Amino acid sequence: MYEQAKRWFLGLVRLPHDPATPAGSKESVRVFRASPRLYQLNLIEWACLQFVVLAPALFALGAITVVTAKMPEWLRIFVRGGLGAVVLLLLLQLLVTFWMQKLDYEMRWYIVTDRSLRIRSGVWSVKEITMTFANVQQVRVSQGPLQKLLDMATVEVSSAGGGAVASPHGGAGGGSGHSAQFEGVANAHEIRDVILERLRQYRDAGLGDSPSVAQPVKNGGDASTERAAKELLKAAQELHVTLRG
Repeated sequence: MYEQAKRWFLGLVRLPHDPATPAGSKESVRVFRASPRLYQLNLIEWACLQFVVLAPALFALGAITVVTAKMPEWLRIFVRGGLGAVVLLLLLQLLVTFWMQKLDYEMRWYIVTDRSLRIRSGVWSVKEITMTFANVQQVRVSQGPLQKLLDMATVEVSSAGGGAVASPHGGAGGGSGHSAQFEGVANAHEIRDVILERLRQYRDAGLGDSPSVAQPVKNGGDASTERAAKELLKAAQELHVTLRG
């Protein structure tokens, strides 16, 4: 039943189950998925949110039920019918949002080829980002306290600018406009090593501009500014010697 509902929903929003493979050879395609513990963490957050929303709502419904005891019979029937509709809606949103947690986890994709990477996430608001290795500036692994407790981490890939391409489904996903995040993965170091190896091969083939990976690329204007400053200093020293002579 879940799979049927899933196919119906994806057809309704016109979202393909698998994202398109980014540029690169078919033999080099590597697909990574988020850790199941990310799904468990999302469920915990969902349960906390539902408690915050439903607890006051149920308390209010109980209070209204007590108040209706002193109302005329016809009014009590009307109010109780409305309360029943509210309870039904609350249960419906409970089921739908619970189902969406699983769908959101299953629709999270991380794909790496020998030339680029692509990350897609989200269901209602689909976010997809594609980044070519020609623009990759830095690759790093980050792990917060909660992620460490759940034995997962995040791999963040940053570009020097202009390498992030947003999907027509939505904005750039998994980070900012020039950052892509492999969020909640159990094999973060493996993913990082795969990206670094693909990046090294890409640049060894003469397709990349900079061999630097872990360190940020310096602004191209710094070298020319430094040369100009040295020439100005040399001219000032020569002028000083001339005036003293």
